Amino acid sequence: MDPEKIELSQVETVADTANGLESKRSVALDNHGLPLVPQPTAYKDDPLNWHPALKLAVTLQASWLALLGPMGAAAPNPAFVLMSEAFSMSVVEISYELTIFLVFAGIGPLLTSPFANGYGRRPIYLVGNLVAAVTNVAAGYCDSWAGIMVTRAFNGLGAGATIAMGAATICDLYFVHQRGVYMGIYTLFLTNGAHLAPLLGGFVANSLGWRACFFIPGYIQLGTFVVTLFCLPETLYSSAEDGAETTTPHRDQTYWENLLFKRSRVPGQPPRLQDFIRPFKMLKCVAILFPATLYMTCFGYGSVLFALTGAKLFTHLYGFTTPQTGLMLSIPLLIGCLIGEASAGWVTDWMSNRHARKNNGERLPEARLNAIWGTLLIPIGLIVEGVCLSHANTVGWIGAAFGMGIANLGLQIATTVIYAYTTDCYKPQSAEISTILNVFRQIFSCLISFYALPFGERVGIQYAWLTFALIIVVLLLPVLMLRISGRRWRSHPSQVPVAPRS
Repeated sequence: MDPEKIELSQVETVADTANGLESKRSVALDNHGLPLVPQPTAYKDDPLNWHPALKLAVTLQASWLALLGPMGAAAPNPAFVLMSEAFSMSVVEISYELTIFLVFAGIGPLLTSPFANGYGRRPIYLVGNLVAAVTNVAAGYCDSWAGIMVTRAFNGLGAGATIAMGAATICDLYFVHQRGVYMGIYTLFLTNGAHLAPLLGGFVANSLGWRACFFIPGYIQLGTFVVTLFCLPETLYSSAEDGAETTTPHRDQTYWENLLFKRSRVPGQPPRLQDFIRPFKMLKCVAILFPATLYMTCFGYGSVLFALTGAKLFTHLYGFTTPQTGLMLSIPLLIGCLIGEASAGWVTDWMSNRHARKNNGERLPEARLNAIWGTLLIPIGLIVEGVCLSHANTVGWIGAAFGMGIANLGLQIATTVIYAYTTDCYKPQSAEISTILNVFRQIFSCLISFYALPFGERVGIQYAWLTFALIIVVLLLPVLMLRISGRRWRSHPSQVPVAPRS
C-alpha cells in the first residue's frame, strides 16, 4: 500500500476546548502517528494530496529546469581559450560572459517571484525556460562580443527565474517530514548543472567549435519547454477558503484545467511594488541571513571558483587540452556531489523525524542543522587543491581533483541542509527564501571572477585558497549558533516575517 495514502488515512480526533467550546477537528497523521505539517485540505486537487508518482514527476521536472540554467551558462567554460582566440581577448575577459550571466540570474527571481506568488509557478517555469533557450541559441550566432554579453544577460534573467522556483515547488508538494529527500533531489540537480556542463562543453568545443557550446544547451531547453508545456502542472494552491462560509461547493480541478491556467485555487493577485522587495525583508530573520551568507561562500568557493579558474590553471600548469579540462571540471565535482547527497537529504529527514518522535510531534527546523558539520569538507577540499596546484611540478593533477571532490561533497551537504532548514522555518515565504538564496549565490559568485586569479597570482594559489577556506569556517559559526539558539531567536517578534498575500 502506498506510504502517503497510509498517512492520509490515519486521522486523529482532537478536542478543541478553547473558549469553553467542545468542538472536534480531524488531524491527519503520518505513518509514525505524528501530525502532518502542513495539514492537507480535504480536496484531491491540493498538491499535498496528489499521487506520489505525479509529485515525483513534477519534482524531477523542476529539478531538471534548475540543472539546465547553470549547464547552459557553464558549457562554454572549457572553450574560454578558443573564444579568446576568436575574439582576440584574454581568458579572464572571456570569463566575464559567465559573470554577466551570474549577475542577471540573481536579478531574475527578484522580478518574477511576486508574479509566481500571485499567478503561479507554471507561467514562470515556461516563460523563463523559453527565454533561456532562445538566448542560448542566439548567442551561438553572435559574431560580436557585445552580442554575446547581451544574450548572456537575458539568458541569466530567464534561467534565474526557473532556478529560484524549485524550493517553493518542493514545499508546495511535500510535508515537512519528506522535504529533506526531495529538496535534496532538487539541490543535487541545481548544484550539478554547472558540473555536467564542462563534460559536455569540453568535447563539443573541441569537435564542433565554441558556438556549439551555446547551441546544444539551447536546443535541449527548447525540447524541455515542449515537455513541460504538457507535463508540468501548477503547484501553487491557496487554502484561504478552507473553513469559510461558501455557497458554491468546491469542485476539484482537472489536470488539463491546471495546465490551461484555469486553477481557481491560485491567488491570482497582481503584484504590488512592495512585493518586489519582500525577499530582502526576509534578511531581518537571522535564520535566513546566517544560512544565506554561509551558502553564498560555500557555493562560490566550492564550485564557481573551480569553474572560473580551472581553464587557465589546468591548461597552464598541466598542459590540459580542452576536453581534458572539461573532464577535470566535471567528474570530480559530480562524484563529490553524489556522495554528498547520499549523506544529506534523507539524513536530515531522519534527524527531524527523530526529534519529532521524542518531543510529542514537534517539528523543530534546527534538528536538521545537526548535519551542517559536513560543510567543513569544503575548506578541507579547498586547501588540498590549493596546495596541489602550488606544487604542480611535484604533485600530479589527481591531488587537485581529489580536493575538488572533497569540497563538493561538503557543498552538497551544505546546500541541502540550508534549503531544507530555511524553508522549514518559514514555509509560507518559501519563494522569497529561494529567491534570496539565489541572489546571494549569484551575486557573490560573479564577484569571484574579478579577484580569484589576481589574488592567487599575488600571494600564491595555496594561500589564496586557504583564505577562502577560512572565510567559510568563520561564516559557519553563526549557523552552528542557530542549532543551539535558533528556536529562541525565531520566536522574537522582530523575527516574524509578513506572509505573502493568498
